[in-house]
Amino acid sequence: MLKHSSVGCFVNHCGFGSMWESLMSDKQIVLVPHLADQVLNTKLLVGELEVAVEVERGETDGWISKESLSKAIRLVMDEGSEVGVRVKINHAKWKENGGTSVLINAYIDKFLQNLQHFSN
Repeated sequence: MLKHSSVGCFVNHCGFGSMWESLMSDKQIVLVPHLADQVLNTKLLVGELEVAVEVERGETDGWISKESLSKAIRLVMDEGSEVGVRVKINHAKWKENGGTSVLINAYIDKFLQNLQHFSN
């Protein structure tokens, strides 16, 4: 479905399968993580690789709003958006440079760092 020309953006929870599906596509990526592994995957895609945008959550309740979801989608889809251009370029570079091995190494490194952090 992501290959269809009418799809411009993939909004997903950043589970392991969705993460790979979004990375292998040419679509802009918006993430709404819920569980621990999804949060870790999101940190990798947003913070390390800079190929996606995370939807902001409410400070008091942790919920997402339609406004925050809409804002994240506009950020990646607006052709004049600096953020949208940056994540699109980084996503293309990642795919061009054989991103699979890069991602796996970064994912494992980040996972081990988090394990060490949580064990202390």
